[in-house]
Amino acid sequence: MGMLDALMKNPEMLGDVAKFASENPEIAKAAMKLLRSDTGGGGLGGLLSTLESGGLADTVSSWLGSGSNKAVDPAKLSDALGADALSAFARDAGVSGSEASTLLAGMLPGLVDKLSPDGKLPDTGGLDNVIGGLLGSLGR
Repeated sequence: MGMLDALMKNPEMLGDVAKFASENPEIAKAAMKLLRSDTGGGGLGGLLSTLESGGLADTVSSWLGSGSNKAVDPAKLSDALGADALSAFARDAGVSGSEASTLLAGMLPGLVDKLSPDGKLPDTGGLDNVIGGLLGSLGR
């Protein structure tokens, strides 16, 4: 069973983002693209605002807080994110729409937690530089 299959069955298992990214570069690039501010989606802050407006405010708060990260149901994430954003991620990642929502549900809690030390979102320019570096290391 590949990493994608394992993640699809256990999305909470994604603890080592770097390992996952190196083994699944297209999925990692698609996720990083979602978080970049220059791709039209408002970056990490815009993504989180979209999720909060879509009924996931309590869940998003847990990702930013110092406690444990709440899991997010892939169907609720899909509804909150919207069909266009989910389709774009799926296309960029080379997966189906249902796989896309499951992957994002497994990745976002940990990514947001790691990108928001002390519960604070990084400034947009700094985050874009980090993401650009990660994308470069994945061979854009």
